Amino acid sequence: MKIPFYGRAVSKSGEIILSEIESRHCIKVLRHKIRDKVNVLDGRGNLYNCSIVDDDFQKCRLKINNTDFKERNKYKLHLAVAPPKNQDRIDWLVEKLVEMGVYKLSFIFTERTVRKKNKIDRCEKIAISAMKQSYSRYKLIIDEFNTFGDFIISVNDSQKLIPHIEKGERDMMYDQLKSNQNTCIIIGPEGDFCPKEIDFALKHKFKPVSLGDRRLRTETAAIMTSVSFNYINGY
Repeated sequence: MKIPFYGRAVSKSGEIILSEIESRHCIKVLRHKIRDKVNVLDGRGNLYNCSIVDDDFQKCRLKINNTDFKERNKYKLHLAVAPPKNQDRIDWLVEKLVEMGVYKLSFIFTERTVRKKNKIDRCEKIAISAMKQSYSRYKLIIDEFNTFGDFIISVNDSQKLIPHIEKGERDMMYDQLKSNQNTCIIIGPEGDFCPKEIDFALKHKFKPVSLGDRRLRTETAAIMTSVSFNYINGY
């Protein structure tokens, strides 16, 4: 199956005009010509089958032949992650979350977060590329950096979980995670959340859970929770 392009339909004309990057790849790299048929994803559930009507390598224009729409999963997973220090690990995480259909990724700044800045534009490009490679219908929503406190206060999902390794009573995540609920799970840095951050989250109705006895990398914990959410909801 050929990798699709990424673009949005122009509502009045019923056409798609590819970005310069997508146009150049389509015309210069793949050597497509007028009347060639290509597929386009818009990141909003639509897969378009199109014909090229203008092979301008800076502004390729497509006519939509037919549209296939897929509904988003009813229940959504919002992951908040203290980003790893290494950018390659962030890239890998974004790619895998797209493949698993995660709704939203927020980066949070905690007391023990080493990375002070994040390359959101790069993450967006990785997300689009992963969406195309995996034929995912929806693009991962990626948030800018949030402080831990501001993020905790803003969450209104019906199910809110905070895995951590501090002492205290915690159920295994598999026992606590419920199906058929919009869910937010926050993943701390590799040094874990500090006690006052955990207390703050619990005061705002996050439930403490355990991911097991092993100490996991941040991105491993994020993948583990995503797989669990998909499994329990039958995705």
